[in-house]
Amino acid sequence: MSSRTSEMLANTLLEAVRDSLLRAGRYDSATIVPPAAILWTDADGQWQPLVSQLRPLMPELLTLGDYNPEEKTGPAIWLRCVIERMLPDVELPDKAIPIIYLPNVSRQVLRAGEECPESLKPLVELQYRGTVWTQRNGKDWTVEAFLVSEDGLGLDVAKDKQTRQAMLRALPQLATAPVARLRGKRLEAEDFDRLMVADTQRDLLSWLSDPARTREKWGEEKWMAFCSCCKVEYEIDPDRDGEIAVAEKMGLQDNEAWQGLWRRYAEAPALYPGIPAILRRAKPSRLFVNREPWPDENEAEEEALRQSLLELEKLSSPDARQKIEELEKEHGERREWIWAQLGQSPLAGALKHLVTLARKTARGLGGDMPQAMAELYIEGGYLADDAVLQATGSVKSLEDAQAIQAAVRSIYLPWLEDVARHFQDLIKTFPLPNADDKDRTLIAANPGQCLLFIDGLRFDIARRLVAMAEARQLRVNINWRWAGLPTVTATAKPAASPIAGKLSGHLPGEYFIPEIAGANLPLTPDRFRKLLAEAGYQVFNSPETGHPGEPGARGWTEFGEFDRLGHTLQSRLAARIDEQLELVLDRIQGLLEAGWQQVRVVTDHGWLLVPGGLPAMKLPKYLTESRWTRCAAIRPGAHVDVPTAGWYWNAYQHIAFAPGVYCFINGNEYAHGGVSLQECLLPDLTFNSSGLTPVTVSIREIQWYGMRCRVAVDTSSSEVMADLRTKPNDPHSSITTPKPIDSGGRVGLLVADDALEGTTVSLVLLDPSGRVLAKQATTVGGDE
Repeated sequence: MSSRTSEMLANTLLEAVRDSLLRAGRYDSATIVPPAAILWTDADGQWQPLVSQLRPLMPELLTLGDYNPEEKTGPAIWLRCVIERMLPDVELPDKAIPIIYLPNVSRQVLRAGEECPESLKPLVELQYRGTVWTQRNGKDWTVEAFLVSEDGLGLDVAKDKQTRQAMLRALPQLATAPVARLRGKRLEAEDFDRLMVADTQRDLLSWLSDPARTREKWGEEKWMAFCSCCKVEYEIDPDRDGEIAVAEKMGLQDNEAWQGLWRRYAEAPALYPGIPAILRRAKPSRLFVNREPWPDENEAEEEALRQSLLELEKLSSPDARQKIEELEKEHGERREWIWAQLGQSPLAGALKHLVTLARKTARGLGGDMPQAMAELYIEGGYLADDAVLQATGSVKSLEDAQAIQAAVRSIYLPWLEDVARHFQDLIKTFPLPNADDKDRTLIAANPGQCLLFIDGLRFDIARRLVAMAEARQLRVNINWRWAGLPTVTATAKPAASPIAGKLSGHLPGEYFIPEIAGANLPLTPDRFRKLLAEAGYQVFNSPETGHPGEPGARGWTEFGEFDRLGHTLQSRLAARIDEQLELVLDRIQGLLEAGWQQVRVVTDHGWLLVPGGLPAMKLPKYLTESRWTRCAAIRPGAHVDVPTAGWYWNAYQHIAFAPGVYCFINGNEYAHGGVSLQECLLPDLTFNSSGLTPVTVSIREIQWYGMRCRVAVDTSSSEVMADLRTKPNDPHSSITTPKPIDSGGRVGLLVADDALEGTTVSLVLLDPSGRVLAKQATTVGGDE
C-alpha cells in the first residue's frame, strides 16, 4: 500500500478495491523497474458503476472507452500516451502507477496476441511491462469473488442467482456501505435490495461533499424527494437552508438524528472529500463542548503539539519524558477523531510511539555479560528502537519531521549512547564470537530448506516482520545470534552463510573482505556463489524459486533493500519499513508456495538510526588503512585512541570502532559498522510451510440430522479437519469438537448446545496448521 493511503482504513468496498489495486502494483525496486501500469480487466463490465465513484480516491485511474479527457477516458492509443506522460493536459500524481480499467475486456483477450482486436493491441504489451489486477488463481476479479474472498472483503454471500443479480444491481450503493454492517451474517438478495432503498444519511453526506454537482446529477425529482426526507428525518430543508446551515447542524450534533449522521460520516470519511471544507465554513462562533467535528480545531491542536515537541530539546531527558506523558493525556484522544483517519493528525499518531519510547528509555539496559544484555533487549528493549522508527515514519512534512526529531533526540540519543558504551565495555572482557571459536555454529540449510539472506534486517524490524507473518497465519520460529565484527556486509555476510567454514582472513585490508582458505583469493560475489553451488546449494535470484522438489534440495537466495535504502534515504527509511516488509513477506510466501518446506531468514548486520544525525568525532586518516562510518582498518604500527576489537576472520588483526554511537564521518543519520546491540544482535527466523501446504479440498454435501452435522468432502489430503464456527477465521468461535475427515471423505460433528439451533454458522475445513482451506455457511439443525 502506498504511503498516500496507508493511513486510511478500508471501511467500504470502494476503499477495499482501491487498496487491492495499489497492492497489485507493489514491486521490489532492487530487482525490477516500476510497473508501467496496472491493468484492470473486467470481462462482463461488472465494475463499471463503481469506477466513477472510485476516481476521486484514485486520480491515477484511467478508463478504456470513448474519448473524454475530463473523465480520463479514451481509446487505447490515447491511454498509452497518458501513461507515458506525453499529454501534459492529463495530470497523474507523481510516482503513482497508472491504473487502466478495461470494461468488457478479459485478460484472455489481451493474451490472444494476433487474435486480439486491433483497438486493444496498443495495450497488449502493458501486460508484460506492467501488471494485472487478478485473483490469486490468475482469474479476473468479479464483484462476487471480491466480496467473498479473504483477499477481498471475506463476506458470507449466498450463491443463488437472485442474490448475484441483486448484488450487481446494488453495486453503486454497496460501494459506500460500511463493511462493518455487512459482516457477521449471510448476505442474500433481500440484503442487497435493501441497500437500494432510499438512504437519507448517504444522500445527505454525498450532497454536503459536493452540493452543486450532486444536485445536478440527481435531477429535480430526486432533489425534491431528498429535501422532503430531510424535513422529516432532520427537521431541516436543504433547498431553503443551504449546505452551510446543514453542515453546522451536522457538526453540533444536537440530537440523535444528527449524531447518527456524524457516526455514518466517521465510518468512511474518505468517501466524502468535500465535507471538511464545508465544516470549516460552517463552524459556529458560539462555544461548544465537542471539538472533534471542526477540522480547524484539530489543526490548532496539531500546531500546539508541534511547538511542544520542538521545545523538548531544551529539556533534560527525564523532564522530556514527563512532558511527553503530559502531551499524551492532552492529545491522545485525537487519534480517535476522524481527522486521524484522514491523515490530518500525524503528530497525534506519532505521539503514541513517543510515549513507548519514553517508557522504554526510562531505564538503561544492564547485564553483566553480552548475553545478559541481549536477553534484556530481546525481552523488550528493542521496542525503543522500533518506537523511533514508528514515530519518524508517521510524519511526512518537514516541520512535523523536525518536531519528531527534537523529541527523539531528547530522550533516545542519551539512552542509545549509554547502552552502546555499556555493551562495548562488556565485550572487552567477553569478546563476541569469531571464526576461530570452536563452539560457533555455522549456518546451514536442512534438506527442503531455503536460506533467504536479507541485508540489514535489524532485530526490531524483524519482530515487526514476525507479527505481519502471523497475521497471515504463518508460523515463525525466532532465534538470534551475534554478527561478525566489523558489522559491515563484506565481513558479516560471509559469516552468515553456509560457506563460512571455507573462509579465513589474513589482513582486513581496505574493505574487510575474507579470503578463500588455502587459495589466498579474496571472496568476490562470483566466488561466493560458486562456493555455495559446490556446497550443494541452489543459488537463484528473485523472483526465481529454484527447484525445491529435487531430492535433498537446499537453497540460497537474496532479497530486500533495507541497507541500501538506509544509506540513500537516511532517516526517511523509517517511512519505507512496512512497504519493504510486505515485499519480504510476499517473497517468503512465494518460496513456501513453490514447495520449500521452510524458509530461514538470515542477515548480516543491524544499524543505528537517529533523526538529525549521529554525533561525529575525528580519527586521523594517517592512522588508518581505510575509514568507514563506524569502523576503520588500522595502519600497521599505528596507535589509535578509540576502542578496538579483533576482526571476525582473524582475531589477531584489530579494527577500530567508534565509541558509543559516534561516527568517524559527519552527517549520518543511518550508519553501521560499529559495536552496539542494534548493529550486533541479529535475528534468525524460520518460516514453516505447514501454513501453506497446497491442499485441494471442496465441500460436497452438508446434511443435518437433528443437532448432528454430516459432512462429505473431496480432498487430496488425509490431514484435513472439520469444524463449525460462528466466525470462520476465529477458532475460539467453535461450537463443536473439531474432527478429522475420514478416509472416505466424511465426518460427523455434534452441536451439544440446543440453544444454537437455527443459528447460521460456517463449516470450515482446516489444514494441520489451522489455516482455513474452505468454508460454507449452514444453519444449525438444518433449514426448515
